[in-house]
Amino acid sequence: DFLTDAIRQVAPGVTDPTQVQDADTCQLGAITVTDGGTNGTDSLDLIYALGGVITAVANPYLTGTSLTVVDASQLSAGDRILVSNLSQGHLFTIQSKSGNTLTLSSLCSAIVLPAAGYPAGSLVIRAQHATFSIGTIAGDPTPMLLMDPDSGGTAPAEPIADGVEDLQVSVGIDTATDGVGNPVGTGAGDDEWIYNVAGETPTAGTYRAVRVTLVARSVGQLVGGGTVSTRPKIEDHAIGTADHYRRRILSAMVEMRNSGVSP
Repeated sequence: DFLTDAIRQVAPGVTDPTQVQDADTCQLGAITVTDGGTNGTDSLDLIYALGGVITAVANPYLTGTSLTVVDASQLSAGDRILVSNLSQGHLFTIQSKSGNTLTLSSLCSAIVLPAAGYPAGSLVIRAQHATFSIGTIAGDPTPMLLMDPDSGGTAPAEPIADGVEDLQVSVGIDTATDGVGNPVGTGAGDDEWIYNVAGETPTAGTYRAVRVTLVARSVGQLVGGGTVSTRPKIEDHAIGTADHYRRRILSAMVEMRNSGVSP
């Protein structure tokens, strides 16, 4: 539920998630999948709304580290905010605030702001940039679903759920402005879902939805029995080796709120 809610709120206030840029790192894109291919798990990097805090730009913002908003009462130092003109957005970090004036972290060198800046009235939405992946915590070999709350920053990754051994992500990209059809998934590029077949990369089109699948297993193996299960083939990740773990699969297809046409 936590993961699907984050996906649903990707690129808040921006219709195209590829047009969101992190002003701290210059990373472009509110949704980035690192595909583990046939032999590994995926990771999912998201920029999404956090907590329903929304205000607006009070004075035009062209560049620099000073931004005045209409109401900063629900914002604090350390918060991240996404400034949007609906077609483009930038994610900033608040270093400090004085009244309704926010001091932002230094901008990355390759930042590309809108040509005319962000006019007064542009949306300002509290957001988070996080990465979800499979890993372990020191001293515990149990695979876990992890969340890095600042996507490669100084904060350590945090466990969300024990026993999750696989995360697979497929992105529905509408190439003909007619929604995303059901996946065929027998050869690379034969449908509008990316990463469900080995060898695929994102294509031109509109991001509509994300299909995310988790494979959870029991923490310990059953003793004294034969083969219990095998990690199943999910998307482009090949089937695993039979073992003594019990498993369950959780899968959901999530529409991104701002994408328009339903998949």
